[in-house]
Amino acid sequence: MFLLCLCLLLGAGGIVCVLPVGVGPAGASEGAAYSAPEQVGVINDAALGEISGLTPSRTGKGLWWVHNDSGDRARLYVINSRGRLLARFTVAGARHRDWEDLASGPGRDGKPALYIADFGDNARRRDDLMLYRVKEPDLSKGVKDGVTQAAEAFPFEYPDGHHDAEALLVDPKSGRPYVVTKSFRPPCGVYRFPLPLRPDEKVTLEKVSGAGAERISQLTLVTGAAASPDGRRAVVRTYFGAYELARDAGESFESIFNATPVSVALAQEKQGEAISYAPDGRSIFTVSERIPAPIFQIKRSGGPSRGRRFR
Repeated sequence: MFLLCLCLLLGAGGIVCVLPVGVGPAGASEGAAYSAPEQVGVINDAALGEISGLTPSRTGKGLWWVHNDSGDRARLYVINSRGRLLARFTVAGARHRDWEDLASGPGRDGKPALYIADFGDNARRRDDLMLYRVKEPDLSKGVKDGVTQAAEAFPFEYPDGHHDAEALLVDPKSGRPYVVTKSFRPPCGVYRFPLPLRPDEKVTLEKVSGAGAERISQLTLVTGAAASPDGRRAVVRTYFGAYELARDAGESFESIFNATPVSVALAQEKQGEAISYAPDGRSIFTVSERIPAPIFQIKRSGGPSRGRRFR
């Protein structure tokens, strides 16, 4: 195994050295049941130069929500699967300091909502970390620029000091958000929001335990995460690869963090950050910062991509 030092320009303007390349969590299984990445589109619009969050629309078929990293206003964008920019939405009541990831999940009324993670903290000193939840705009009757309903704000802190983070996933049934932190060397960590979510009430996240969470904690530079629409799988990515965890039917969503991560090969990207499942859960999509930004699809190619489970 060789080590490659790769200099990456991060959204906040810092240069970091990434070591090593291609190293996954100890105990991870190789070869998830996915095909090789296939480019299906490309983003060329200058307004989308720093995409760090991606999730499919549940109100508009074939459409995707994305957002930029730090430097933009509080806006979400709608693209199609080929990467064409179709609309901009200002997120009412939200602030954009360092948005890092985007997820779909149920709102307070159970209807489709978007979860926006404003928790980037390269310097590890922010005391204003925030998760926003906003009702997903209805795209079924046409797509045009607009303003969302007022966002709910969920301020939070970690139980063990300051962390940088770029990865968010949401239990599609309960709406519980999970955060995977980002570090230059292990360990990172998996954290969850306490339930019920209460807007404008600052909470302390809870550390998630389990054999799978422990193996995920050995990843360096985690840049994105997502849960499948049925809640049976979750994927966590770094700049260089991804790892999927799967649970059995009838188990709780959080039991997924007791499964063995299985590696998923990603395409080489300039600065790969965004990852999401397709609406049917049968494939994974990725896109990177910096235009032109190719959109890659990785299709499920067989049976369950699940390693040995730990009890």
